[in-house]
Amino acid sequence: MLRPLHSGPKLLRRAAYDAMPVPYLVVGGRELFVVSTADRVIGRELFLSGEFDFRKLQLALEIIDREGASRPVHLIDVGANVGSIVIPALKRGLVQTATAIEPHPDNLRMLRANLSLNQLQEFVRVIAVAVGDGDSSELMLKESETNGGNHCISEKGIPVLSASLDSLDLPLDSALLWMDIEGYEGHALDGAASLLARRVPIVAEFNPGYLAASGGLGAFYRHLRDRRIFNLADSTGKEISLEELAHLYQGTFTDVLAL
Repeated sequence: MLRPLHSGPKLLRRAAYDAMPVPYLVVGGRELFVVSTADRVIGRELFLSGEFDFRKLQLALEIIDREGASRPVHLIDVGANVGSIVIPALKRGLVQTATAIEPHPDNLRMLRANLSLNQLQEFVRVIAVAVGDGDSSELMLKESETNGGNHCISEKGIPVLSASLDSLDLPLDSALLWMDIEGYEGHALDGAASLLARRVPIVAEFNPGYLAASGGLGAFYRHLRDRRIFNLADSTGKEISLEELAHLYQGTFTDVLAL
C-alpha cells in the first residue's frame, strides 16, 4: 500500500501526499525531514524530490569559487523554515556550522526536530526571531495555510519577536547570508550594517512586488548597488544588474547572489 508513496509516478505520489490523512510525515532521501502535510509547496517538494531550492545554494557556492572569493564555512539562514537549506548544506559538507533563524512556532518545532533527526543540533544555533531593521521589537506574521515558506510580515497576523542581524552576535568570518523572507529582505539589510561592512556574500530572494509592498525595495537597491549581482535562476550564474532583474521579473521573482 505504501509503495506508491516512495517509488510510484510523480503525479500519483503528489496525489497521495495531498490526500494524506495524517498531519505530519517524515520524508526525504539523503536527509530526513518532518513536514506538515498541509504544506503544498516546501513540504510537498521535500516529499517528492528530497530537496527544495538546494540547487541555488550549490550554484551560489560554485560562483563564489569561480569568481575567486573565499569559500564560506558558516551559513546564516534567515527564514530557515524546516531546515530545507541548512540541513543538506551541513550534511553534504558544504559548510561546517550554521545559524538558523526562523520566527514561526510550527516551523521552529519542525526545524528543531529535523536537526535532531539528522544529528546536526550541535552544529546549528537556532534563533527564534523575525529579522527586521530594529531590535527587540514585535512584528505581525501573516500565515499562509498552504505554504509554510510564505508566512510574511504584515499589518495583521501572529505576533513574533523581531531583531536586527546586527544585534544577534553572528559569526561573520567566512560566512554566507541566505535570506528568503517574502519581501522583507530590504528591512533585514537595513539592520545589517556590520555584515554589509564585512562584505559577507549574500543570497537573497529578489521579488520586486513583495519588496515594494513591504516598503523595502529602495533599501534592497541601496545596500546591494555596489555589489556584483548573479542571477541564480540562470544555470550559468550570469552576472546582471538589479535594474535588468527588475525588468525581467516583474510580477515574479528570482534569487540572487550578491558579492
